[in-house]
Amino acid sequence: MSHVELQSERLRFEPYTISDFYFVKSLLQDPRVMRFISPDGKPYSDEQTIEWFERQLARYETGRQTGLLKLMTHDKDEPIGHAGTLLQELDGSMELEVGYWLSPKHWHMGYGREAAARLMQYAFSQGEKEIISLIHPDNIPSQRVAKANGLHWDRDTEYEGMIVSVYAGDLERLCRHMIRQQMTR
Repeated sequence: MSHVELQSERLRFEPYTISDFYFVKSLLQDPRVMRFISPDGKPYSDEQTIEWFERQLARYETGRQTGLLKLMTHDKDEPIGHAGTLLQELDGSMELEVGYWLSPKHWHMGYGREAAARLMQYAFSQGEKEIISLIHPDNIPSQRVAKANGLHWDRDTEYEGMIVSVYAGDLERLCRHMIRQQMTR
């Protein structure tokens, strides 16, 4: 799945390039964004940010996952966050996760739901059968997004030193549900 570029109704998904580093830094060093993402709930240091960014760029070369793709709106040439599918080792098995982070000024606008739905459709088109989302138990808005896209709470577990809620779903069922929703608009 390397070098994936997707679109949805309002969004473009593009692989990060080195020129996007300062935007990524703005996300990883924002306490509001990192509150539910980092194990200690704190923003990343400069060194952690560089390591994260290098690891992210390497994800584009590894098979089943899209890696995190920069999200751009169709009407502005400005990044609003990122979203993608990531292979995660969870409870002893590899699972495909759909995830997203948005800059705070773009919260509560439906971008997270739209991005996750498009990525789930893409994963299904690539032959994936199941998808998960790892969500901090206190992150109620992200839990709402997962539920709105048809994922259900599966379990709480430890992941990278923190407790996360695992939301899961069968992609064929989820994609049929999304098609029905689109047809009734």
